[in-house]
Amino acid sequence: MAAKIVRQSLSEQLYESLRLALMNGQYEPGERVTIAGLAEEYGTSITPVREAIFRLVSEKALQMRAATSFQVPRFDTAQLLEIQAIRIELEGRATYEAAGRITAKELAELRTIHARFIAAAAEDPAKASILNRDFHFALLRISDMPLLVSLCENMWTLIGPVLRLFHMRMPVREVASDEHKHHELLNALAAGDQDRSRRAIQEDISWAHHLILEIGADLQKGVVAR
Repeated sequence: MAAKIVRQSLSEQLYESLRLALMNGQYEPGERVTIAGLAEEYGTSITPVREAIFRLVSEKALQMRAATSFQVPRFDTAQLLEIQAIRIELEGRATYEAAGRITAKELAELRTIHARFIAAAAEDPAKASILNRDFHFALLRISDMPLLVSLCENMWTLIGPVLRLFHMRMPVREVASDEHKHHELLNALAAGDQDRSRRAIQEDISWAHHLILEIGADLQKGVVAR
């Protein structure tokens, strides 16, 4: 159950909480949410929930169904590929910058997150999805490009529900393999090779392209792609 929000600026806090829930894949594509339901869940009045919801609608992270009912988008294949292409460009640039400034401590932290991600992949796809996001966000922060990071976060808000499905569909042997693209990325970062690091993150985002196509096709049919 969601934690009760008691501080000021409830609308902002609700927005951040719902946005993070979308990034984490806590909602499925096509899932319906209501203002009244969220107000009850978070223990707030309707007004701040409405403000947070409409902010997410303006960012295309939610879609309006009725005056008080909304749903998580069911992106079609073309839309998923567009989001993927944007991530490739934006995260590629951020990683290029991060490779030029990363410290030994930051690299060690990335290795720790990656190890936890691999361990989770064998047992808990939902947790693995969150840890994968943590890995990417930790890398983005190292770039020290806050405006670019904000744009990347917007893309993750859109793609989060799909990425959880991605990890549910991806065979464990492929995620936990020594061929996982994070390994090459970590090696490139350790070498301080900016071009190699950019290529590695772009290949990671492009990895298992066929699954994105399959999920997109399922969503177009109205099927939650488990």
